[in-house]
Amino acid sequence: TLFNKVINEMQFNFQPLEFGEQTGYHVDVKDEEGTRWEFTMFRDDDRWKMKAEKMPPWILNVEQALGEAIDKHE
Repeated sequence: TLFNKVINEMQFNFQPLEFGEQTGYHVDVKDEEGTRWEFTMFRDDDRWKMKAEKMPPWILNVEQALGEAIDKHE
């Protein structure tokens, strides 16, 4: 199911995806200027990782918190 989580005062929106047998999440967030950033989170071993290109540091720095939000939701 869709869910959202506020991390560092930014609302991240999560939508589940399936990659064959693997499950991941499409994630999007808007910054203060209204730019929407979109990326995918997938499980690699026992850790959620971000698959994205050219993300700003404030998104890259919350990768672990995003994974924790997914784990709590599941």
